[in-house]
Amino acid sequence: MESMKISLAGDLGSGKSTVGRIIGEKCGLEFYSTGTIQRKIALERGMTTYELNRYMEDHPEIDDEIDNGLKALENSDKNLVIDSRLAWHFVPSSFAVYMTTMSEISARRIMNAKRDSEPFASIDEAIESISLRRASESRRYLSMYGVDIKNMDNYDLVLDTSFVPPEKVADTVLKYYKMAREGKKFDKYVLSPKRIYPLSPKEDGKIAVAERDGDFFLVAGKTQFLSLVKRGVKLVSCQKGEGDFCAEGYRAQLETWEKESGIAFSRVPACLKG
Repeated sequence: MESMKISLAGDLGSGKSTVGRIIGEKCGLEFYSTGTIQRKIALERGMTTYELNRYMEDHPEIDDEIDNGLKALENSDKNLVIDSRLAWHFVPSSFAVYMTTMSEISARRIMNAKRDSEPFASIDEAIESISLRRASESRRYLSMYGVDIKNMDNYDLVLDTSFVPPEKVADTVLKYYKMAREGKKFDKYVLSPKRIYPLSPKEDGKIAVAERDGDFFLVAGKTQFLSLVKRGVKLVSCQKGEGDFCAEGYRAQLETWEKESGIAFSRVPACLKG
């Protein structure tokens, strides 16, 4: 019988470790975390996690040590849930999930965890550090392996954890894992309506979103989407779509959308500021 392997990648502070442990307990899976390994290495060297990431850009031997452990999991007969940004690459047989979270929420979660390797004095400082660390990891993985960890095409499921408790996230991962094992088709994106910005969406058709720089934009299925919002649905299934990104006039479009949907956004997406 084929072993059960689920890999959790995603944004810093998206809850990968917490959700991974919950899934492990629910299904009797062994929990394997490269994040825990990295934080241990950082503490041993007297560094923050961001400082370690910068150090690793010039010292690939640390990545080699971590990645060799991941590679060995592909041929393992163990049942595993793996918390790692590269498990989808090194353990291709795993059901690959990308957990996405708003940067402000990620920062708050990391600060609340109070890890010695991630000391921050404010939310703004945490957001900046998270952004810098993410950029460092992206450069390193692209240089070393030719992979873009920000490309959502690498994953079987993209799941928003911003406004959903870890237990619900774990149950959702298992629901879609089961569907995948049974050969059933499903929409790639499962997102909170509060994360979905408008991008001149078509009224009809299935709900579809375009992703850019970690933000999500509704490009089709406006009628169905607004119906779900009015019903108070916490997570919306969305197909992958395409959109034309233009900053001109976007603030007016966003204001109109907030009135229509009742969703208030805390910021304008960086790619559409103008």
